[in-house]
Amino acid sequence: MSGFTASSSRIRVVETIGSVDETVFDTDDDMPHIVGTTYLASVAVDFDNLTQTASYVGALCVPTHSLERVNVYVPSVWYSFIVWTPSSYDWYTDTYTSGFMSFDRTYTSGFVSHSWEWVYDPCGYTIPYFEYSVDAEEYSSVTNIADLPTDEDGTALDVDFVIVQATGIRTTGGKDARFDQSLPTTVPTKTFSFQGSLLLESSGEASGGSWFRRIMSVYPSGSKLKLKVQESVKSLSRGAYDSAFPHIGETRSTYSFNLKVFFGKFRQ
Repeated sequence: MSGFTASSSRIRVVETIGSVDETVFDTDDDMPHIVGTTYLASVAVDFDNLTQTASYVGALCVPTHSLERVNVYVPSVWYSFIVWTPSSYDWYTDTYTSGFMSFDRTYTSGFVSHSWEWVYDPCGYTIPYFEYSVDAEEYSSVTNIADLPTDEDGTALDVDFVIVQATGIRTTGGKDARFDQSLPTTVPTKTFSFQGSLLLESSGEASGGSWFRRIMSVYPSGSKLKLKVQESVKSLSRGAYDSAFPHIGETRSTYSFNLKVFFGKFRQ
């Protein structure tokens, strides 16, 4: 039967749905409650520039034409020829000699001569070409930003959960390595709350998959409240040879946050 009861420091609210009594609220159950708060001003979050690597892909042949001096060998040769001796008359001896033909030959030694000619080389020289890619990395850093609340003996409480109420600005807007535009950020212009982790920046591939994420986390550990900054980068190819990522040196982002932290426990 639906109703409200209060007895011996116990408060219980019951709602009957159909014929079944369902407990809406009962102080005997574990209940979240706040055991302490702290305010942190100007908490800095800094992400460094990404890096890239040029990988050798191959070499491109470039044809050339060059004027070169070449040696030409002229081989030795025998020349055969006919010699005609004309008729003659010797008046002193009254002798007549008829004309006649004879054969003779000469020898010319081989020799080397020089000349200039244009020479074509289909691969006179080569030009190497490279493909650039953003370097993959998994980076994280953890810092202590506050002490956990303590009991009356000064012992840190065993906190079950932390709720963070935040305001923040991006003081440096890092650019996407590929484009002349800032990376999209999830940080709103007004106060917002989160538990655990908050995605600050991300970027996707042309296919829609994620290749880049920047995250901050606030969580308790031991007696401290910790801030963890994470960057997850998958290798991303440029997609064109000899073309570096134009804005790789402008990818750094920085943030400044004011945090109001609520430390909570569940009553056991």
